Amino acid sequence: MHKSIRILFMLLLSMMILPTWAEDDVAANNKAIYYAIEEPFTINFLNQSDQKARYLQIKVTLMAHNQAIIDSAELNLPMLQDALRTLFSAQTSGTVNSVEGRKRLQTVSLDTVKTILKEETGKDNLDAIYFTSFVLQ
Repeated sequence: MHKSIRILFMLLLSMMILPTWAEDDVAANNKAIYYAIEEPFTINFLNQSDQKARYLQIKVTLMAHNQAIIDSAELNLPMLQDALRTLFSAQTSGTVNSVEGRKRLQTVSLDTVKTILKEETGKDNLDAIYFTSFVLQ
């Protein structure tokens, strides 16, 4: 009888530890994955800037917690680059001169990329877009 209690106790103890291991696996799989688009977006910005600035250059990095969405973004990179270039070209100096304007542009960029990924792959679980460089010159 004493041996049965000990075995039962060991089983209960091991069942309590198992969820902890599972949480560690989820946390390990839930790390952010980044994909930097190597080529910066350089826009001739003279007409959009009241003849004050000549170029807008933005470097973009995508972030997700799922490797499959990063792979999908890489696979559809030409389409993403075209859409982002079109979006950046449509901006004015008023929309990109302020921090709020840049944040709005970042949000619209994320929505644009997510829409394309949803249309092409059925998934839109991209978590963020970062402007790793933003030069208005």
